[in-house]
Amino acid sequence: MISYIDGFFRDPKGMLIFFLLAFPGRILALSLHEFAHAWMADRCGDPTARMMGRLTINPMKHLDPLGTVLMLLVGFGWAKPVPVNPRNFRNYRRDDLKVSLAGVTMNFIMFILSLVVMIAVVALALSRVPAGSLTTTGAKVFRMNYLGTDALIFPADNTYVPIVQLLNNLPYYPGEVLIKPVFGSVAGNLYQMLGYFCITNLVLALFNLLPIPPLDGYHVLNDLVLRRRQLFANPQTARIASTVLFVLVLTGVIGRGIGWLNTQILTGAGHVAAAVLRAIGLM
Repeated sequence: MISYIDGFFRDPKGMLIFFLLAFPGRILALSLHEFAHAWMADRCGDPTARMMGRLTINPMKHLDPLGTVLMLLVGFGWAKPVPVNPRNFRNYRRDDLKVSLAGVTMNFIMFILSLVVMIAVVALALSRVPAGSLTTTGAKVFRMNYLGTDALIFPADNTYVPIVQLLNNLPYYPGEVLIKPVFGSVAGNLYQMLGYFCITNLVLALFNLLPIPPLDGYHVLNDLVLRRRQLFANPQTARIASTVLFVLVLTGVIGRGIGWLNTQILTGAGHVAAAVLRAIGLM
């Protein structure tokens, strides 16, 4: 969060652009997470969320005022938890597990679908980039084997980017260095919005799997391991756990851990993307 605030002072224009591109995807990812909880609870016999108008992806039904303000100011926020009455469940513990996993499952599905779309867009863009040499003129970007790697060359400023580097950072790099030069600024910005939506879904899924009340991971731990009759942590435990969770977020401990997992997952996705591009003859 500190780096987010510091970014506004160092580059307010850049951070404003980042916010405009990232905020819609963040709101949609949060809304889909809560909708999935509501949908699964309704399927399991609890109509509480549906009766309160939460069985929707409309962000206005899910946004928490304080969580939204903090997301605007410091880049970290939350939505209103979906109300659940486990007394209505057909199977008390099994249905709680289903409802708890529904949100992170939705986020993982959105993450994978976003990656698939981004790989397809990158493949299409690469098919439009001409092969060339250091003497190539007229093209904003061209491809060649440079220093032993397949790379994009940018004649205007004599820079290059290995294609593998693009693939290992699909939500971040291709929008600016590949999609914009090939398809234009609008397409590049749309790709970047998709990238932020993609990474937000991954972060939400990983964060909510932490086994700390009131996160979904605590319910998963309780349902599968602890097996306490009480599905929700008592108020005192919940307050202590929420304070600890906030401190861990504020100090960056959780951010570093999730950041490391993000890197590993995105690198793995890059290997898959490279295999796909090789199979269709684009690498």
